[in-house]
Amino acid sequence: MGALEQGGKVASEAVAALRGQPLALALVVVNVLFLIGVGFMLREVSQAVQRKDVLLSQLAERCLLSTPKKD
Repeated sequence: MGALEQGGKVASEAVAALRGQPLALALVVVNVLFLIGVGFMLREVSQAVQRKDVLLSQLAERCLLSTPKKD
């Protein structure tokens, strides 16, 4: 029996087991939704940090260009 056939067998057995346990199926669905939500939140946080870094670098450039040079 090949790996693909065994993988299909395991998947069908898992689905059959989850049909018998609706609470377990609900728990799997909630966990998947939680992981998707956390991934989305991390992406948004990363984008916010990138925007902050750009703004801080622009501010630093303006401050460095506007300061008079000391001789």
